[in-house]
Amino acid sequence: MHRTILTLPSKFSFLWLMTWMLVFFMATLVGCGPKRDVSEVTGVVMMDGKPMDLIHIEFWSKNGPRSYGKTDADGKFVLKVDDKTQQAGVIAGEQKVCLRDTWPIKDDYLDEGGAWVDMSDGKRSRIDTKYYDAVNSPMTVKVESGKKNYFELKVDPAR
Repeated sequence: MHRTILTLPSKFSFLWLMTWMLVFFMATLVGCGPKRDVSEVTGVVMMDGKPMDLIHIEFWSKNGPRSYGKTDADGKFVLKVDDKTQQAGVIAGEQKVCLRDTWPIKDDYLDEGGAWVDMSDGKRSRIDTKYYDAVNSPMTVKVESGKKNYFELKVDPAR
């Protein structure tokens, strides 16, 4: 009679495997990706020398995700990165500036596909619609790395 004996991994090899799995997990948790160059961006939106409230602002970078914010009652804004981190700031470099007047609806509203939805119920925008489209907006700014960037964005009234 011949018996086959099944062998189980030794405690040493099991501990070795678990240690390497833990090291791998920690390395992926910390992340090995490149750090983004994000700089603080604040400012004010003005029209005819007066601050504008309820203006939705987007800075579109060629180097990473967009940043966005909204003006308060004094026309001031602070931008944050539109990603999982919601980190305050903007990717450094040249930016296309997109502005939308949310005053007619008192809030932002995007549909499920990300398109802007007109909820104005006949009310008109206070600013020119040329700023609405990030591709065709005439406004650009340069965000400098490692600095607190402040922009006074002057807009034209609606036609």
